[in-house]
Amino acid sequence: MPLRFIRTKKLGIDVDPLQAAIATTAFARDLMTTMQFPPAAAAVSVLLLILQTIQAKHSSQQDRLARRAAQILIDINEQMRGRYHDAPEALLRNLDRFERYTWLLSVKRFLNDRLFSTLHNVLISIHQFMRKLADLKWSDRFLRKSSIDDALVEYMRMLDEAAQAFQLATLINIHLAVSSLRGNAASNATAERVIDALLPPTYHEILNGPDSVAVEIRSPGVVDAAECTVAESDPLVAAGGESLSPPEKKFTDHYLPVELSSLTLDDHGFRRYHQSEVILRGRSRLQDGWWAGATEVQVQGQRALIKKYDDDKDHAYSKWLRDVKVLQNLYHPNLPQMLGFSDERAPTPFILLANVQTQSPQALVREVLRSSSLGTSMELLLRFYRDLADTAMYVQRQLNLDESKVQDFIEASSLRVDSLKTLVVGLPPPRNGEWYTARNYGLAHTLLDACLRMLPNNGRVTYSYDRAEEFVTEEMQKKINHLVTLARALLPGGRQTPALPTQLEALIEETESETPSLTLRQIRDLTWNAEGAHGHTWYERNVPADKFSVGDIGYIPVGGDFRSFVLLSNVIKDGKAILGLSQRSHGEHWCWEHVPIHRQPLQAYELPEAVAGWPVAVPPYSQIDVVVVHEAFISCVKDAWQYLLKNGKGHAADSGIRPEDLILVTHVGTHQDFYVRDFRSKLFIPQTHAANPQFAANQFHHQHRHGFHQPPGFGFQNHGVPFNQPALPAIVYLLTSLDANHEPHWSPSPVCLPNGVSRQPLARHFTTKIGWKTGFLNYVQLHAEDFAGT
Repeated sequence: MPLRFIRTKKLGIDVDPLQAAIATTAFARDLMTTMQFPPAAAAVSVLLLILQTIQAKHSSQQDRLARRAAQILIDINEQMRGRYHDAPEALLRNLDRFERYTWLLSVKRFLNDRLFSTLHNVLISIHQFMRKLADLKWSDRFLRKSSIDDALVEYMRMLDEAAQAFQLATLINIHLAVSSLRGNAASNATAERVIDALLPPTYHEILNGPDSVAVEIRSPGVVDAAECTVAESDPLVAAGGESLSPPEKKFTDHYLPVELSSLTLDDHGFRRYHQSEVILRGRSRLQDGWWAGATEVQVQGQRALIKKYDDDKDHAYSKWLRDVKVLQNLYHPNLPQMLGFSDERAPTPFILLANVQTQSPQALVREVLRSSSLGTSMELLLRFYRDLADTAMYVQRQLNLDESKVQDFIEASSLRVDSLKTLVVGLPPPRNGEWYTARNYGLAHTLLDACLRMLPNNGRVTYSYDRAEEFVTEEMQKKINHLVTLARALLPGGRQTPALPTQLEALIEETESETPSLTLRQIRDLTWNAEGAHGHTWYERNVPADKFSVGDIGYIPVGGDFRSFVLLSNVIKDGKAILGLSQRSHGEHWCWEHVPIHRQPLQAYELPEAVAGWPVAVPPYSQIDVVVVHEAFISCVKDAWQYLLKNGKGHAADSGIRPEDLILVTHVGTHQDFYVRDFRSKLFIPQTHAANPQFAANQFHHQHRHGFHQPPGFGFQNHGVPFNQPALPAIVYLLTSLDANHEPHWSPSPVCLPNGVSRQPLARHFTTKIGWKTGFLNYVQLHAEDFAGT
């Protein structure tokens, strides 16, 4: 059978008009007494209008909302009557929290004129809302009944939450007020005991590893006095009872100042998020540094980055608290931008960051090197250094750090780059206590090293490349080497001031708002007068000896090496360039029989025709190895760079090659090894006497051991030297030169005879070796961008 529909009337809660009028009259009477306080008069007047509107329309939900608002206002008036202008500071924090719930309180002092002005405005909006509802027809209100009910329920919920939060915060502040009163009462009694307290040692050392030493420095005049005050300020603790006012706990961090070491956490305008408000968008791809484990999330329709602290409870909370305190007090575009953080009671504390899409600076530099010019890559590195130096200076000022702590901060930080190519410096890991790190370099070197580590191969020049890696080709490796050398020339380092030169600052500011247009020629022009700029050269460690001379200019054919070098001319011998030349030589010698082996330097003396003489002492029955290096070089390498930059196109045009293929030799040298050996056999020494030291030391026993007197020197002798006296080493001379026409040789005489004159050989018991000579050279070679547009 079909179902039957039965219509029944839904019973509601009847509202007695008489009871509503009585309640409204009672509230109105109480509110009239509140109007005696001038700041509250306007708000009370609007609330009375709301009550009149409700009384006219007999709405139960609106009536409950109005009575709830009126009751809060009346309760505050009863408790604060006569004490509005003497409210303690603790109530101000409750006021701020009360404001977040109700939007009624947005003032800096408790219950002043601005409070009731804000309340007046909000109540006017509520009155207008209710007045509009009262003026609507019954049918219109029926159609909008759902939205109206939801709005009224939301108003009621907000009022309830505000009242509960205010009560909880007030109860906590009562305990704090009692604690402060007890501390003030006992402060005068403990002053003399603080002065008489014994001082602990000034400092103690903490060894953190084989390579670093940290020293915790404590001031006996400040820290110890505070400790004694805490220890004796509570008489219940001294008597063995439980303290009613425990001292505030603090934590110490290497980077945080004392005023931020409290465990109490204020909001400072940041919002606290619940874990249910965060929606994960994927897995974390960040593995290293402070950013490790950070994941992209969605919060209230906004993309953000969440960093969780999921270590053990105590350690995670201390790390979270320290990061929150640091980020609350550091507002810089190159530091992490915190949006908010979790509550202290969250099982897994977290912070929310605005830096969502980031990448490593190494990845960005590689991409710029692959797709852009060398000038653009250098400009990016200049910007990174400028931002990093500015961040270091800002952190130093805000956290009141000395230079050593700022270096610790930068060296331990992990760097990222956001989608706008802005460098973001992640926070260093926490370091409990006070640390001291000794360095032999300044902040500029720390910043330079951080920028160089962004480059491939950690900012080191290399002449080989991994053929298995697609990114690094032979041309790309040359480009990287140019970038590394330019960075070392342009960026401050050592103990210089950690700031870019004024010319570089102006240059990158000109191109900041436009498409990067910094050229390699502009960069080189700025570095000619810089200290140590363009003092570098490229190096080849194995070339044919005596083939190259300083000033040679030429090129290497495609697919060849320096053995197939094509010489075009020598700019010094041909008079095309005036370049200062210098020469030097150095040598070392050692003996393989001495363990451990110590190489000792050899001192040379100069002879005519650029010949160097090396005196070598050869002990009896020993071999001495010698290595000698001769070098010739241009005194000022910058002159060679400038010559090639100015005349490179002309040399290339004459030879039909590209100007970037030209090589100008600036430094040549030879490396050669030798040895000399005394191959005589050692004479036999009787073991019976050699083993007994008292016989070896008694010369009278040696002379009478056969029953008759032996004169000194009788018997077996070592060339007139007794067994118990060491033989003197022999002195021989090695004569060498960088000139290819000179033949190196050993001689018993310190004088070098000209070629073609017979030379005196060494004694017959010496054997010698003239080793194979190898060569090396340094050169300058420009990049293709140096000649672009010229």
